[in-house]
Amino acid sequence: MNTQDITMEQLETLILIRSLEEFVTDEHENLSSLSEVIWTLEESLSNEEHEQLVADICKLTEKGYLLSDGTEEHIEIDRIPEVEGITPKGQSALNEWEKEIRGSIDKGAKGTSDIHLHFSILGGFSINASLLSISNTVFGSLGNIVKEMLHI
Repeated sequence: MNTQDITMEQLETLILIRSLEEFVTDEHENLSSLSEVIWTLEESLSNEEHEQLVADICKLTEKGYLLSDGTEEHIEIDRIPEVEGITPKGQSALNEWEKEIRGSIDKGAKGTSDIHLHFSILGGFSINASLLSISNTVFGSLGNIVKEMLHI
């Protein structure tokens, strides 16, 4: 996967943001933009997780993975930037990651159909073949897990 210019934590944040895009619907009036979904998530984060999210969004923007107004100033004042979406470069990295995860699940991941993921912001959880069949994408599965965590 061609993501040598970002850290694993930044890749996790990019994956999380892609999964949060699943919430941007007319179903939730207060969650009609990606930024609003991120701000809702942010309310449930610890101070350390919040700081990491702000820094990751700014770095991913700087490196061309996200479209946002994130700058060093956001990090200094500890404020979540306005996030518009994922760039083609970011989407390409996510497509490669999803392919790897699907391949692991298809191979049975060492005899099971579960893949355990640990995200520094969200903790650990598992994605399995049955979750994938319901949502059809790894990001949809993660989105459903986050939705349950946030009680939306």
